[in-house]
Amino acid sequence: MELLFDHILGKQENQDLVICRPMAYVSHDEEIDAVQQGWLALDHDYKDREVWYQSRSTRINLRKTAARFRKWEVDGEPLKMKVIHADEMVHLLGLQKIYTTYMKKKQYKADYNPFWFYHRRDRFALFYTGTPDNILGFTKQKIYRYQEDMMDDDNTPAAVESVVHCNRASISAISLDMEIQYAFENNCDYYYLGSGYEKSSEYKASWKGFEWWTGTEWSTNKRLYRRLCRRDSKLSSFSDLESL
Repeated sequence: MELLFDHILGKQENQDLVICRPMAYVSHDEEIDAVQQGWLALDHDYKDREVWYQSRSTRINLRKTAARFRKWEVDGEPLKMKVIHADEMVHLLGLQKIYTTYMKKKQYKADYNPFWFYHRRDRFALFYTGTPDNILGFTKQKIYRYQEDMMDDDNTPAAVESVVHCNRASISAISLDMEIQYAFENNCDYYYLGSGYEKSSEYKASWKGFEWWTGTEWSTNKRLYRRLCRRDSKLSSFSDLESL
């Protein structure tokens, strides 16, 4: 593993503050160890190479989880899931429109686009009712494999990560439940939910088996996690950091 530190900003005249983004180049034989230590693959390249980032990662321990819904339905119709590889064919499915509408509805800043980069580990989980062309939402996923499985796309990954989820119907909780159970039924160890910051990430702690990366260990303290997420949203200036 080659560590990188993208130094973004610092303050030294009136306070001692350094803000940097820790990243790393991870080799194939280190992949699973890196995931276990809170690293996840960034969804865009850094100097033409895949780079990993460190954060308050979140995951579901699939040995300790359970389905939240008795039925996966939308308006009385079964919600179905289909997993496809990430490639240019994705643009023909109308996912870009779903993403744009979702971001506008949530009033999220569109400084990221899940269709800019496709890595070998990327794939999309599509959620639909009736026929596969009636797509209600999608999740861009990343798969992480043991070294011996790198060249075989049919092998079950050791872990799966949800990078971004967008929908045009109220299916977020149901679709996440389906993804978690799909990973469990395919013998994965963990389902990763990306970083856990601010109030919009509190929902992740509502699933059984939830864990979050403190920087040194995986914690199961949901109460502390939720408190940290709420604190994240309250901070609005550099001076607020001094109270931490």
